[in-house]
Amino acid sequence: MYCTTRLLRYVLCVISGICALGGCLFIWYGAWLLDSLSEEQRVLGMDHGEDLAAVLCILLGTVIVVASIFGSVAVAKDSRTLLICYAVLLVFLLIVQIVLVSISYAASRDFLPDSLRQGLDDLWDLQHEGNSTLNTYEEWLHCCGRNSAEDYLHLDKLPPPSCCLNRDCTKHLNLFMTGCEVKFKEYVTSKTANFHSLSWFLVIFEFAGSVTTCYLVDSIRNQRDRIRFYN
Repeated sequence: MYCTTRLLRYVLCVISGICALGGCLFIWYGAWLLDSLSEEQRVLGMDHGEDLAAVLCILLGTVIVVASIFGSVAVAKDSRTLLICYAVLLVFLLIVQIVLVSISYAASRDFLPDSLRQGLDDLWDLQHEGNSTLNTYEEWLHCCGRNSAEDYLHLDKLPPPSCCLNRDCTKHLNLFMTGCEVKFKEYVTSKTANFHSLSWFLVIFEFAGSVTTCYLVDSIRNQRDRIRFYN
């Protein structure tokens, strides 16, 4: 039993180390997300909650690192109470990450900011003259219209300069053909892809850590019961 208990301790320490590394990667990802926002996005208020998402990633990463250190201390002290707390904490973090991944995945598929949605609606309103909101997205995402540049042609409108590279529409090759709805969803998907991968990676190890912790608690209890019995 001693060898089994010792092996479980080693395994749990390795899992805690991997979780701590994952937490550090979360902190790095949050910092990268903040740094990746362009000045234009900040000025125009087009961060779409990315500031909040970045802060949440940094906080989540910090909690995971602290939890991993707590787990290592619990193993070192051989405390059943601390180990049980660590197992509960891992399960809590696992649930939080699954919820965040679900929200993030739904956003990458279906979410459109109100400003872009309004701009797309105004495009199809024949009484609406000009569309500065949509034009801003067209310049930022290199897109045109809702579905494609053909949206303007269907409405008997010429694509605005914002639909062309460097606002130069004298060359046909400069015209952006992809619609802004698709481009925005691609943008969100590219920003959340690393978060999804890292989250699922950590969820696996957090689950393994919680199971290993439970086995270790049971092993420590059995070992102490045997020692009391023989004494």
